[in-house]
Amino acid sequence: MKKTFTLKAVFLLLLITSSLYLKAQNLEENTVKRDTTVESFIKPKTVFLELGGPGLALTFNYDTRFADARDKWGYRVGAGYYNTGANWVASVPLQINYLYGLAKQGGSSFAEFGAGTTFVRSHGTTNGVTFQFDNITGFIGTATIGYRYQQENGGINFRIAFVPILYDDGVIAEGGLSVGYTF
Repeated sequence: MKKTFTLKAVFLLLLITSSLYLKAQNLEENTVKRDTTVESFIKPKTVFLELGGPGLALTFNYDTRFADARDKWGYRVGAGYYNTGANWVASVPLQINYLYGLAKQGGSSFAEFGAGTTFVRSHGTTNGVTFQFDNITGFIGTATIGYRYQQENGGINFRIAFVPILYDDGVIAEGGLSVGYTF
């Protein structure tokens, strides 16, 4: 009986020791070499408030890139509203845009080029105090040629743009100014 107990104790001791040894092997440093020159990158997402531009009035917008890059192709979507009492306009701008980095390495300055459409619903009267709007419901074409300052690691961004607007009666040359946050 004592011999069986001793064998069981030795076996249990070997089992516990071997399990500790196996766990210790799992905690060793991974010796596989990795390429540390490749940086992981998350595409920037930008929210901004814009005066004028493709939204025609005061709009809140969201902008991001299609790929994991700070420049190249992306899109923006927004919603806007402006009211002067008897006159109002609501808009939903949608654009595909392209950012071209103006600095050779990284940098925060970009040229922005875009094209898209804006859904517009407006109501106007001749009694408007500041602006007089037509009664319009429909889509207009928009383009953007501008400058964007967008910090490399997120933060405040700034945009200024020339925005030609295409509609039934021709082209209107407009501008846009925005400030927002990139995360």
